Parts: sequence; structure tokens; C-alpha cells
Amino acid sequence: MKALDLKLLRDLWRIRGQALAIALVVGAATATFVMSLGVYRSVMETRDIYYERNHFADVFSGMTRAPRSIVGRVEAIEGVRRAEGRITQYATLDIPGRVDSVRAVINSVGEGGETELNRLTLVAGRGPRSSAAGEIVIDEAFAEANGFAPGDEIDALIYGTRERLTVVGIGLAPDYIYAIAPGELIPDESRFGIFWMGERALEAATNRTEAINFISMTLERDASEAEVIRRLDAILAPFGGTGAYGRDDHPSNAFVDNELMQLDVMTTTIPPVFLVVSTFLVYIVLGRLISTEREQIGLLKAFGYTDGAVAWHYLKFALAISALGVLLGWAAGAWMGRGMTAIYADLYRFPFLYYRISPSTFMIAALLAAGSAVLGAMGGVRTAIGLTPAIAMAPPQPPIYKTGFLERMGQKAGFTSIGHMIVRHIGRWPVRSAITVFGVALSLGLLFSTMQFLDGTNEMLEANFFRAQNQDLTVALIEAGNEEVLHNLASIPGVLRVEATRAAAARLRNGHRSERVAIESASSDARLWSRIDASGREIPLPPAGLMLSGQLAAKLNVQAGDRIEIDMLEGRRIRTQIPVVTTIDEYIGSRAYADSATLERLTRDDSPVGSALLRIDPVAREDILDELRDMPIVLGVTERRATLDKFREMIDDNIITMIGFYIAFASAIVIGVVYNSARIVFSERARELATLRVLGYHKQEVGLILLGQIALLVALAVPVGCLTGYWLGQGLASAFSSDLFRLPFAPTRGTYGFSIVVVLIAAALTALIVARRVARLDMVRVLKARD
Repeated sequence: MKALDLKLLRDLWRIRGQALAIALVVGAATATFVMSLGVYRSVMETRDIYYERNHFADVFSGMTRAPRSIVGRVEAIEGVRRAEGRITQYATLDIPGRVDSVRAVINSVGEGGETELNRLTLVAGRGPRSSAAGEIVIDEAFAEANGFAPGDEIDALIYGTRERLTVVGIGLAPDYIYAIAPGELIPDESRFGIFWMGERALEAATNRTEAINFISMTLERDASEAEVIRRLDAILAPFGGTGAYGRDDHPSNAFVDNELMQLDVMTTTIPPVFLVVSTFLVYIVLGRLISTEREQIGLLKAFGYTDGAVAWHYLKFALAISALGVLLGWAAGAWMGRGMTAIYADLYRFPFLYYRISPSTFMIAALLAAGSAVLGAMGGVRTAIGLTPAIAMAPPQPPIYKTGFLERMGQKAGFTSIGHMIVRHIGRWPVRSAITVFGVALSLGLLFSTMQFLDGTNEMLEANFFRAQNQDLTVALIEAGNEEVLHNLASIPGVLRVEATRAAAARLRNGHRSERVAIESASSDARLWSRIDASGREIPLPPAGLMLSGQLAAKLNVQAGDRIEIDMLEGRRIRTQIPVVTTIDEYIGSRAYADSATLERLTRDDSPVGSALLRIDPVAREDILDELRDMPIVLGVTERRATLDKFREMIDDNIITMIGFYIAFASAIVIGVVYNSARIVFSERARELATLRVLGYHKQEVGLILLGQIALLVALAVPVGCLTGYWLGQGLASAFSSDLFRLPFAPTRGTYGFSIVVVLIAAALTALIVARRVARLDMVRVLKARD
């Protein structure tokens, strides 16, 4: 082994604690990158392979009823490769021992479950026979949540008729990776299931012989999706078409895309924070090492070592530390990525989910870590190159102490002699002190910006489930009805108030921009449903015209006072222009609202009730649910409290796990920054501290000089970290927002407090480790050492 390599190993072992602290920060960056990019690629590749194998469609459309022959006309549209029609029918389930409402959507399939598009994958049992009444395949999530297996039977109310269904298989399909019930925000596998039944059997159950009410199609590679949708809407209009849409607007695919977007944001925003800190740490440690090895550098050059050899020696020092961090990060990232993949496997239903980290992911992470190490080493390397043997072997110029701003402030504040020592040393090394403050502040900012996701989620839940919604039950109807439905619901014992709502499909246009939405309505005197904006204010529905969410208005490039074109996809299917009266800044979805009277004028029908909101007496809950279950017109019942509980369960399972990771990451930054800062201060002031001991200072007083300097820098970092976290949290909240959810930035004082406490604890424990060296200081050895 070469002499410089032996020196490198000795140097690394001598400052092994500092090297390990830097490696922890590099490892945190590497782990985050490997975890997020590995999971991102695994989920994306799994989704893409699944879509391709099972022929997931490109365009979809529902309709009231159309002859099956319509599929041929759709396939004739230029750009359509293949089309397939089917029946989709919602059903209410009667499960023994269950009081709460359980529903399912039943999809028709061919013999044995065969289809051309959106193919069913069986994981147990067999597919249903086409003409076998009651044979069904149920989705895996619903089977696991409710304990069903092939051979079990389920009673269901289908199209007003009660039928006994027999489970013959368990399966999955690409159009239900993320299966949510209509009007819901998250999946609830215990209350909503996906079923598949033989085509002829479902035709008979729904009285749709040779008829369909849903169509899917795949497109040619160079086809125009917008043009295909336009022509498809024209063909399906006479049959009650509800507006075609592409993959981007498909509910299941949209949620998966949203998750992939968030993983991509995590990959591009979090690792740079760690890499910046590691760059500064290498800069500080290597700079200090080179300053203490001036004489050795001079001797090396005097014996003939070139500037390049010396520079490469110190670059290898930085690269060796980053290599250790990379190894730690690879292992931690792979482990954490496997845990995250398990979470996604529960949340998104794939028949397979291969967690595989490609070699390129590991290599990119290693190159980023090496790049940050080299960048941090450049300052010290330039210093080493610039040293000539004569200058390097001479003692360095002693530092010049003079009364500066900090010391003058200390004098006015009445600092003790120990306080002056602390402040004077901080002022002597302002860049190093600033880097320590910056590193601790970044760790605090990272932790705070992650923790505030809980605050934002709670604020979103508060706005949606407590301020906007005051109903106990939401009753979805099979088809829009009239006022008689409200009277029937109000007559149920225990129902205290009933209000009608409706959502009518429409396509809004402004020039070349168009969006397919559901216009939601309520009466002007509604009390069970409100529109709450981001500031918490209730925004009343306009007596005429539309109210658009801020996201939808931005997509259409309109603002209050503009007029937009509207194509109604329900009722008389009129086309007209209507003013945008106001916009509302909301957290969930791209939505449009209108007063019930306005929507009636747009649909021009006498069916203003699409669903009903019920306020009930909690004592009568079970009897009311039993009554609703037996009403043929009721499609399903959603309980606000159950939805909220499910949302909180998802938060506990997913977000809190991620927060645990980032608490560990933020602590790694604090440990790396504080430990290196404390070790450097100790090595610089060891002679001074020993001298103070000889002069009669106690161990506690000497230790206070070291700990006081670290404490002051950490204290200065706290407000900077809060400001950094505020800025970073706003950026992450904006980056994680999508068309489905806009996460509010609503941090609480508790989040600031928790983040500060975690950072202070990590800093205190780290500083105490170095303080032990002060207590064990060998005064004789230190004072005998040469300067």
C-alpha cells in the first residue's frame, strides 16, 4: 500500500467519529433518493406492465342504455383500435351481522371472466359462467376485508330485485387498482367492493338484454384522444352518454398518477437538502484537517510529491467518507423502500408488485454523494495545492483577536469571562459558525416541513368533514328523483332533517380549453352542506350562474364575471352559455357548483334529487340503515363518521410512517453538524481548556465553554430553521398538490414545538458525547503537545 494511502487510513481512523457523522448525513441523502426513486420506478413499472398485459383502455364513457351493436360504430371511429361494451350495475349488499351500508359495483364479463379490455386476473377460484345466475368474482381487497372466499354467498339488491350471489373466484382488474365508491375520497374495502358477473346473467338481472351502459376502447399510437372523445360523445348522445374521458381522468389511474407525482417530488426535493449539508460538513472537516497538517503537506512536497498527488490524496479522503455514507444509504434505502412498497401494495391493488431497485438508481445516488463530497473538498484542496514547502513548514500566522461587534454586545449585556470566550470564538470563525447554524436550521426546516403535512391533512379533514358537512348520512339514489323521494326519507322514524343534492355531468368550455365535471347543486336554504374556502369562510351559492373551484377556473382560464360554454350531459343535453359568478379556493378536486334552481334550468327535467343528506337521531341509526337498505331506489349510504375514521386510519398507517423516517433523517443532520462542530472546537481549544483547568476552573466551567458555544449556535439556528421550514413547507405543500387534492399549508404551534424539541434533544445528546472528552481531558499531554 502506498504511503499516502496508509496516511489516509490513519487520518480516517483518527477522526472516525467525525467521518461517521458526515457519512450519516450522506447516508440519509442516499437512502431518501434510493427509497423514493426505487419505489417510484417499481410502482410505475408495475402499473405499466399491468396495464399492458391486461389491456387497460385509453378512453371510457358511460351511458344510460345502448344496444350492444353500438360497439361496432365506435370501433369505426378513426384512431380507435378496439372497443368493448359492458354493463356496470351498483348493488346494495346484505351481509349478516353488518348494520352499516355495504355496496358494490358489478361488471359484466364473458365466459369464465374473459374480456378483451380491462382484463380480469384471477387470484383464487374460477371465473363466472356467462349465463350462470348469481355467480360472481369479487375483488381481493373486499374479500380480505370481509372474510369472503370462493363458495361463500352474499345477498344483494340489484336493480330493485333481491338476489343470492355465490362467490366463485377472487380477482383484480386494472381499472380498479384504487377502487373508491361514488362520492368518496378514499377506498373503504369493508364497505365497497368490485364484483364481476357473467354477461348474460347480468343482462337478465338488470333487464338489459343485448344492451350496455359502459364502453371502453384503446387507441392507435398516433390517434388524437380529444378528437376520438368528441366523436364518441356525438355517437352516444342519443343513448344518454355521460361524457367520454381519457386515462388521465379515470378515477383509479388518477390516484395512482397522483401518488407517483408525489414520489417524484420527494426524489427531487429532499435529497438535495442532505447533500448541501454534507458538502458543508466536508468543507469544514477537510479544511480543519489540512490546516493541522500544514507541516506534513510541506514535507510531502519537499520530498517530491506533486500538487496533483496531494490534491488526489485529500479528494480520496472526502470520497472515502461519502463511500461509507453511500453504503449505509444503499442498505437503509432498500430496507425503507421495501416497507413503503408494502404500504402501496395494501393501498393499490396489483396482481404483482415487484420491488426492484435498478443498478442505475444505486449508481445515480452514489454519483450525487460523490459529487457533493468533491464539491465540499475543493476549498481545502485548493488550500493544500497553494501551499509551498517553505510556507507550509513554517508555523501559521497566529490569530489576531480584537474587540468585535459580538464582544461589544457581550460587554453591554454583562457577559461573564466564560461568555466572552464563547462569543469571541464564534466571531473568530464566522463562516464555520454560520455553516453550523445553517445545518441545524436545515434539519429543523426539513422536520417541520414534513410534520406540517399532518397539520395540512387535519385542516383538510376539518374543512371537509366538520365545517362543510353537517349531515350524518348521504343517501345515493339509483337515478335522480323528485320531491317524493325526500318525503319518503323524511318519514323514516329518527330522521331529523333531509336535504336534496344533485350532481349533473357537464362539459365546460372556454375557447380551446374544456373540462368534464359534475355540477353539484343544493337548495338556497341548505344547512347540511356548505362551501368552505381555504380561509374558513362559508361561500353561498350564487342565485344564478356557476361557482367554480380555483383549480377548475385555472384550468379553464376564467375568472369571476367571464362567461363559459356548457354542454349538459344529462337531462335535455342542452348547450348554452352561463356566467361564472364567483370562484372558491378549495382543498379537494376541481368542482363546479350551482343553485338547485339553476341546475334544474340547465337539465330541464323534473328530477332535482340525485342524492339526499340526512341528519338523524343517533339512537335510531341501526333502524334507519335497515330501512334504507330495503328501499329499491337507494343505491348506497355513506356515513360521514365512518369515512372520517377511514381517512384517519390511512393517515396513521402511511403518513406517520413517513414522518418517522424523516425524524430519523433530521436527527442525522443534527448529529452530523453538531458533532463535527463540537469536535473541531474541542480540538482547537483543547490547550486553552487545559490551561483554564490549571488556573483553577472547574470541569463544569470548562465544559460550559464548549457546550455554551454549541448551545448558542443551536439557539441561533432555531428561528432560522423555523423560517426555513416555513418556506420549505409551503413549497412542498404546493408541489404535492394535484387535481385531486390541494394540501393546505396550515402549521400549528405544536408542530413548531415538536420539531424544535426533536432537534434540541438530538443536539444535546450529541454535544454531551463530546463534553465527556472535556471531563477526561489529559492536561499534561495536551500542554506538552507542540502548537
